[in-house]
Amino acid sequence: MSQGGITVLAMNRGEKGWFGGVTVLAVVLLLLLLGSCGDDCEDVSSTPNAVVTVTADPSPAGSQVGKSIDIAVERALQAGLSVGIHDASDRDEAPRGDWTVCFEKATLSDVVFAAVPDEAPCPKKDGQRIPWPKMPNMKDTTYAKAVVKLEDAVGEVALKAAYEDEAAYDTNNETGDYANWRVCFQSVKAGTALPYEPDVTLHAVENGEACPSAKGLYKDPTNDPDYVDLDDGSSEDDSSNGGSGSGEEDYYPGDKGGCPPGGCYNPCPPGGCR
Repeated sequence: MSQGGITVLAMNRGEKGWFGGVTVLAVVLLLLLLGSCGDDCEDVSSTPNAVVTVTADPSPAGSQVGKSIDIAVERALQAGLSVGIHDASDRDEAPRGDWTVCFEKATLSDVVFAAVPDEAPCPKKDGQRIPWPKMPNMKDTTYAKAVVKLEDAVGEVALKAAYEDEAAYDTNNETGDYANWRVCFQSVKAGTALPYEPDVTLHAVENGEACPSAKGLYKDPTNDPDYVDLDDGSSEDDSSNGGSGSGEEDYYPGDKGGCPPGGCYNPCPPGGCR
């Protein structure tokens, strides 16, 4: 029985070797046929199931996002593209040459640019509102911190004294003599949109001082040109009340000597004058 098992194993090995040789021969013949068929070979690309994919740069001029309209249009025209331009915000204004490109849609033959005015932030999507930054509340903030916080949202950050009779002025200086002054009032109301980085003035007092209750007040009220002293006239009353005396030079005889009612003035003392 063991001999029958050996015979079967030998037959299996012989079958594998014969099949492998036939496979190699078939591959060689196929390669020879393909190499010698020439123009008679079937075009694979013409078969119904063949798929041809072409990948191309949709914008031969490259991305123009962040560039001015003038530069973007010039490069697009140099690349042979047709150009379209519109406002990227919801205002639908006519773009100018210095506007900045926010979005672009390009094909192999044309490109459309969506832009906003120079220095304006781009909206999140084409056609939405420009997200201008808003003025924060600077009250009780030191001037130094206010300069740092506002540097990317406004233009000049100026400081002035909150009291009219104090002198203080500085601009964009976070390390100057007024760095610790505390803000009382601001020229732009908190929450106001800040288009095109407007200048802002902060009215402040020295650190530790109290803010005035309103703008235009004086630290010393008597420095106000419109100041009125409510106690004026009291000194005149005092002098009239305490100015009567009984000296010999101011003697009044009363109703004696034929004086009319109310008395008359007689400079002589009792007994007459010399």
